[in-house]
Amino acid sequence: MRKNYLLLCFLISTFLFSARGDLISVELLGTRSVNNNQFYVDDELSAISGQFALNPVTYGYWLYKVTYETINKDGEVHIATGSVAYPRVDWPEEPNESFPLISYQHGTVLERSSVTSENGIWILAAYLAGSGYVYVEPDYLGLGDSEGMHPYQIKEPYGTCVVDLLRAVKQYSLENYQFEVNDQLFLVGYSEGGYATMAAHQIIERDYDEEFNITASFPMAGAYSMSEIMVDVMLGMEEYGEPFYFPYVLFAYGDSYPEIGPITDYLLPEYHELENMFDGYTSSTYVNEFMPSIPAMIMYPDSITSFQENYNHPLKVALRENDLWNWTPESPMYIFHGLADELVPASNADLAYNQFIENGATEVYLEYIPTSFGGHQDAAPWALLGAFEFAQQLAVVNCLVDVDCLGECGGSAIIDDCGACNGDNSSCGVVGDLNQDSIVNILDVVSLINTVLAWEYNSAGDMNNDGSNDIVDIVQLINLILSAS
Repeated sequence: MRKNYLLLCFLISTFLFSARGDLISVELLGTRSVNNNQFYVDDELSAISGQFALNPVTYGYWLYKVTYETINKDGEVHIATGSVAYPRVDWPEEPNESFPLISYQHGTVLERSSVTSENGIWILAAYLAGSGYVYVEPDYLGLGDSEGMHPYQIKEPYGTCVVDLLRAVKQYSLENYQFEVNDQLFLVGYSEGGYATMAAHQIIERDYDEEFNITASFPMAGAYSMSEIMVDVMLGMEEYGEPFYFPYVLFAYGDSYPEIGPITDYLLPEYHELENMFDGYTSSTYVNEFMPSIPAMIMYPDSITSFQENYNHPLKVALRENDLWNWTPESPMYIFHGLADELVPASNADLAYNQFIENGATEVYLEYIPTSFGGHQDAAPWALLGAFEFAQQLAVVNCLVDVDCLGECGGSAIIDDCGACNGDNSSCGVVGDLNQDSIVNILDVVSLINTVLAWEYNSAGDMNNDGSNDIVDIVQLINLILSAS
């Protein structure tokens, strides 16, 4: 009876005092030392060796699955998952460095299990944590352990799940003393992740600017114009490389916007089965094989006509609500897009960039990936590399303790009696021989006078071994020279 009472009290307290971003649990997924991490990175990149010039990693990593509290599309309490990978350092007792946060928003997946928190480590998490970032990756709502349908290409849920995972990771940092984060925050993502990154940037600046300061964001290959450019692509009656994108958007919007009505009302009967394929357990390959190569062919022609001719069509209104191109970023934003992108046209990036500049944004930049680097999938590594290079120019790892004479945070190297860093007192040479010509004469007196006047220190001129150079040392040096003559 008492156990039941205690359990009831716990559940009531959890309900009353839980909050968005609360950390629920962590689960270790993997760890590597710096040497093993480098071996892993080299092995993963071996297939494209010679194409990328990456600096060696400087840390190993710890990778954890994170379960945390957020809200769903209706603003109700919701449990979601993600992952965190942070630099592995053998601290003496507690962290002596603090690292920037980098939140990576992943690309389109259909299956709940196709996320890092389920699959374990992958190259991006290993390399970024190994380069001195606390790497964070939300699974998104409806993926990982999150229930319900994934709200695909709907901006608000991206912002809330990113913000709340960042909060949970900060809480974890405070509780486990394994790592510390500083006040830098980078946002990066490709494809769906590019859209999610731009959405998170907008929402953080709109609602959470007192809590988070975005150092820079890197939205890449995102569909920022849902209601215009992407509609034209999907209804263009041309073959499309990933036809499952189209019903994914339809069913996600139908789930989040009841006013749209049942999506099956828009579809030809032979494609009603699609409704059961977006349950989080069906692969994109299976859906693509079921789909026609021209996505719009799953719809009744009069449904397409009604949508195109009615400005206030519920689906069109919902799509406009989730466009991301008409606002004004305040923090630096680097937009990457491949000119040969056949799935998400580069005109999405053009539209967003031009409107941002027209709206008065001063730190937005557009970086094109040349056509020769390939289409949507092939251009991704190059966009990520470009984003990393920009981030490295801004990222700072803060030292929380003293820096030794070798520049190592918390290091033990000191300056020896001869003025050498980490020396063994063997470099002092002859006492009084400041210019190190093996002769003590008037030239050394001149050097010592200049050293004293410049408020500098030369151990060879410290005649009385008091740790400084002054007039007393000059007098003793002159006496030494006179006594030897």
